[in-house]
Amino acid sequence: MVCLGNICRSPMAAVVGRAMVEEAGLGERFLVESFGTAGYHVGEAADRRAVAALRRRGWPAGDAHRARRITPDDVADCELVLCADRSNVDQVLRLVRGPRDRSHIQLLRSFDPAAPPGDDEVPDPWGGDSSDFDHTLELIEAACRGLVERLAVAVR
Repeated sequence: MVCLGNICRSPMAAVVGRAMVEEAGLGERFLVESFGTAGYHVGEAADRRAVAALRRRGWPAGDAHRARRITPDDVADCELVLCADRSNVDQVLRLVRGPRDRSHIQLLRSFDPAAPPGDDEVPDPWGGDSSDFDHTLELIEAACRGLVERLAVAVR
């Protein structure tokens, strides 16, 4: 899961994705991590508003998260790199070493069957209030549900 600073969208997506993967019995097969494309917040915890949004919706939001920046090795090692928005996709594509790396970089909302065409990004809530974080989390939840459904079919 990738966003800009790795303190809002991607940590929320990692928490939700990880919990859904575990709930689907796929925890042994998939590791869900999060990264940022910029180094502004490296080492910082998730934004308190992101943690609060997760808690309001019943997701496990601990203090273990520390922001980190994605590297070319991370891109090469991941089977799937899911970005919050097109800017993140563009930044991750700059880290690609080969055609295989390029082929597994997608928008997270591409897994949300209800995402309208052209409206398939997860908006950055950083400058907003709790309702912006809640809305972002709802979009992440829908995308992660679609992702886990697709993963479950893929491993059958």
